[in-house]
Amino acid sequence: MITQLLHPTPHTKIMVATSHLDGMIEELSSFLSPYEGLIDVSLFPGEHLELSHPCLHKIHAIKDYKSPAFGIPRDYAAVIVQDVLHLHESPLKFLQQIYRTMLNATEIIIIQKNGVMSIVEVEELLDKSEFRAANAIMDLIEGYEVIVAKKMHMWGNGL
Repeated sequence: MITQLLHPTPHTKIMVATSHLDGMIEELSSFLSPYEGLIDVSLFPGEHLELSHPCLHKIHAIKDYKSPAFGIPRDYAAVIVQDVLHLHESPLKFLQQIYRTMLNATEIIIIQKNGVMSIVEVEELLDKSEFRAANAIMDLIEGYEVIVAKKMHMWGNGL
């Protein structure tokens, strides 16, 4: 599923910001294991499965939807935002903070239930946050919209 959008290399590190830790983490962990990849998780308020896997690197409980996701500047090869953006008090600031945590030429993947936030609105927020080449995928995960955008090297804030 979502792993079709990732391009791992040895020691790939990704971040997942989610309001509900679910089976996607197991899928990502299995996918990244051969590459000795790592996953940092920012758990926003919601229901979360208890999971343990060698790929899970750091897990941070985020207290509310005003706070940023945990992230180290220029550390992640991809960031997956799962059902958080539409709940966040300041989605633009949230995306701007995510932008700083990403390596250059990497992707942000936003997964949201169908219709919770208009795709045009998400694409506009991504553009204001200096993400480029946004694309919506409607049939990757049943009942969900997936929006992918890229942090480009030497574009906007991409230094």
